Amino acid sequence: MSQVLNLEFAPKIIFLFGLSGAGKSYIGNLIGELADWHVYHADDDLTAEMILALKEQRPFTDEMRDAYFPVVVERILALKTIYNRIVVTQGVYKQHHRDYLLANIPDMEMLCVDASDQFIVKRLSRRAKGITSDSAAALRRDFELPDRDTKVITNQSGESEIIQQLNHYFSKPKNTAT
Repeated sequence: MSQVLNLEFAPKIIFLFGLSGAGKSYIGNLIGELADWHVYHADDDLTAEMILALKEQRPFTDEMRDAYFPVVVERILALKTIYNRIVVTQGVYKQHHRDYLLANIPDMEMLCVDASDQFIVKRLSRRAKGITSDSAAALRRDFELPDRDTKVITNQSGESEIIQQLNHYFSKPKNTAT
């Protein structure tokens, strides 16, 4: 029997960020499926320059990211006019970009998706396309840890573990969730 996902006290927009291969898309899709939220994988809006960098296994530059995140904000704001609940997935490796997103979409909450290096390498090795393990290692060096107050979802054991963590954060009013 599957556990019930209870996001009664979640914000209208949850933004999942973290390292490539940590499971942001998996968790976003899980929320979409179990809670009937709209899922926006922001990688769908990567710029042509970012796509080329991935193909060539080069890290994104600050300039690439600076041009990209206004596009993400615009898309989320447009989706808010259509959907009541949205879950967004994207790496967002730099804290100042997370701050930018929150400043422009204050009713959103960002959650960091974390997993062990072993789990990430295993997941990336199974991908038919997309980021390679070598690219992920380069990007890891570029990832800035989130603020200590950021909620973290640990993705190691699968669906039940994810549901339990999300329920812990969002099945109670904010002032009683710990």
